[in-house]
Amino acid sequence: MFWIGILAVVAGAQLTPQPHFEVASVKPGGDVFSTRPNRSTGRFRWTTQLCYLIGYANDLDFSRVSSKNCGSVYSVEATFGPAATDREIRLMLQSLLADRFKMRAHRVTTEADGYALLIGRRGLKIKEAKPTAEPPGMPDWIKDASPTVKAESFISSIMLEAGVIGVIGRNVSMSQLAETLQRSLGMPVWDRTGLAGNYYFAFRYMRDLATDLEADAPALTTALQESLGLRLERQNGPVETLQIDYVQEPSKN
Repeated sequence: MFWIGILAVVAGAQLTPQPHFEVASVKPGGDVFSTRPNRSTGRFRWTTQLCYLIGYANDLDFSRVSSKNCGSVYSVEATFGPAATDREIRLMLQSLLADRFKMRAHRVTTEADGYALLIGRRGLKIKEAKPTAEPPGMPDWIKDASPTVKAESFISSIMLEAGVIGVIGRNVSMSQLAETLQRSLGMPVWDRTGLAGNYYFAFRYMRDLATDLEADAPALTTALQESLGLRLERQNGPVETLQIDYVQEPSKN
């Protein structure tokens, strides 16, 4: 059972003014790239593949972007107002893709099985980030983190040891956590927490419980409940992909 709906995405055709970066530079990025942007207050830097840029701008995993030049690497540096939200920054990146790459696309939606990210039955265990509050410290399994890294906004999933994954969220939304979890699970994960704010968190979990490893890490479901007060529930929901109709080499800076 599935249904398909198509929504045209016309860059710039918005009822309200689309936000733009204050200043933006786009250059060829070479062969080395990262899978997450480097964001600090008022500054965006990222050397990555085009599919990651497009996916991030549209709140989609890169695997849900279909484009012929998806693997091309670019280096983007941009500035924005320090009060800009995560959503506004993504819209700014949409504007950059439309203005500099002349990108046009449409969305295709199908129905699929996956997981809903929900608040746990015993309540949420993390507190919403406050703009004026001092960022909390990094987890003890991250060493030599600079003050700049502590102040950045990002989410990262890293292999700490054989079979053990560490997830760090720094001033990020629940939708960003859902995106990270779906890459690990290989299935859609929808943010259905109803939480609109950003949060700081860190947790470790065992990636493959079928593997006989002597590691002090819980299963993912246990880690989410004990560390964050969240849970996963099997559900059915929409899965969007973005079909790129046209994209060109970026215009000069």
